[in-house]
Amino acid sequence: MSPTAEKYRIDNTPAPENVANLRSLCTYTLEPLREKMGLPIVITSGFRCKALNDIVSHRCHRSQHLQGQAADFHVAEAKGSSVLSRRELLVKAFRLIIEDDSIDYDQLIIYPTFLHVSFVSHEANRHYIMKAEGNGRYGRVTRAQALSLV
Repeated sequence: MSPTAEKYRIDNTPAPENVANLRSLCTYTLEPLREKMGLPIVITSGFRCKALNDIVSHRCHRSQHLQGQAADFHVAEAKGSSVLSRRELLVKAFRLIIEDDSIDYDQLIIYPTFLHVSFVSHEANRHYIMKAEGNGRYGRVTRAQALSLV
């Protein structure tokens, strides 16, 4: 349950088509990433109903979270190991999604503390890569530019 949904008493129950989209996102994007990273993927936001999305994303009506096609996440650090910091794990996951053709995605956005990734099962995924620039603004980058960012 979303803490924000609880706080505002919002029913954030996904419809069956949203659940199907979430399953596709997990099957084609998140699970392959988890397998390749060998570490848990911690999802901090998945499906969002319109009321919840209006609160957390400043009324972004194009958010793929509304359809259950997107997740925000970070990679959990290995227990008892401090080999890579949380930021380094984030960068590793970002690079892996971009470089590994077996991980499909529609949109990938890197934020300072998490990644946003989406998957669309009913059409070709666009492989858009963006960098969050703050204040709800994003800059689209090429694959080469994205890899040089991190």
